[in-house]
This record gives sequence, structure tokens and C-alpha cells, in this order.
Amino acid sequence: MFSGKTKMAATNKSKVTRPITNIKKIIDRLEKVHPDAKLDLDFTHSLELLMALILAAQARDDLVNQVTVKLFKTYRTAEDYARAPLPALQEQIRKINFYRNKAKSIHNCCSEIVTRFGGNVPDNLDDLISLPGVGRKTANLVLGNAFGRQTIGVDTHVMRLSQRLSLTNNTNPDKIEFDLTSIVPEKQRVRFCHLLQYHGRRVCLAKKPRCPQCVIRTLCSYSEKTKG
Repeated sequence: MFSGKTKMAATNKSKVTRPITNIKKIIDRLEKVHPDAKLDLDFTHSLELLMALILAAQARDDLVNQVTVKLFKTYRTAEDYARAPLPALQEQIRKINFYRNKAKSIHNCCSEIVTRFGGNVPDNLDDLISLPGVGRKTANLVLGNAFGRQTIGVDTHVMRLSQRLSLTNNTNPDKIEFDLTSIVPEKQRVRFCHLLQYHGRRVCLAKKPRCPQCVIRTLCSYSEKTKG
């Protein structure tokens, strides 16, 4: 009975240690090939990032950056967005897909920021996710990139790569966030996400990953690796 318990404990410890060891190796190797990794949305403060993230849902970051150049000059505060006529705001972001819905989300979100938070973007998760159009991913990206908190923002790249690397068995972004939070060193969580995002765009592509060029291929258990 006691030997059985000892064996079980050792097995569980091994399951925990291996992903943590791999995380350190993954970060070190990706740092060498993606030293320029960062969030690709342009912003100067938390409100701009929040607006950019709402626009970026199912839209390219480079297109969002094109639109926000003028948008951020026109609307400088949450009150500016809240007071803007909806047709005018829609016209400003017309190049972005689902621009009508996103204009409503921006308007409603900023109205609540003004009413409930004195015009300031809240700096905690619970308040952020209480805003219209803001989910956990968006909230964590704002906290991590605008407020300096060490959070995990699970976008499509972070989701795909963490699954391929066997860092999680989950498909739900919230559960993936919790899995990664438990194994990624706290001081490196935001950086880890940036590295996965760049690696996902440049090498570990969704349809045909470039496995021969991948510096973390020996740490990856993905069953459909490409050979050429």
C-alpha cells in the first residue's frame, strides 16, 4: 500500500516537472529567434489598447493599426467615445469587419467606463470583464500590456501552440489560461505569450507548420509535424 502511494506521488511530480522544465527551454529558444516579439497593436495607454483589442477581434492587427491612427486622434477619452454619434463612430472604423457591432461595443464600453469608473479604464480583472464587449482574453491583454501585470492572454496563437506543445489538453481558452498560469514563471507570463504569438505567425502556422525550421521542435509532441 505504501509503495503504491510512493509510486503515485512520483508519477504526479514527474507530470508537473516536465512541462515546467520545457517552458524554460521554450522561452530561452524562442527568445533567440524572436527577440522583437511584442504585442502588435499600437497604443500609448490603456484606453487605446482596450479600443484596439475590441477592433482586433477577427481582424488583422495591421489593419486595426491603420484605422486607429486617425481614431485615436479624434477620440482621446472614454467620454469622447461615449458622446460620439454612433454613425460617426461606425464610419471611422468602417474598414474593420463587423464594424457596426464593434462601434456599439466601443460606445457601450466607454459609456460604462465614464459612468462607473470616472472615465478611467479599470485595472483589475473583475471590473474589466464586467464591461460590454470585454472577455477574459481582452482583459488579460490590457492588464499585461498596459498595466504591467503578469497575465496570460490566450489568443489563437497561444491556444494552438500550447496545445501542440502538450502544455494543455484543454480547448477552452479560460482553462488554457489556468493551465499556463500554473506552469509559466510569473515574471515571464506576458513575454511567454508574445513569444508564442510571434512563433505562431512566423513558424508554427495553423495549416502547415514549418517544423524543420522550428527551434522548439524537439520539445513538441505535435503528431502532424511537417518534414519539408
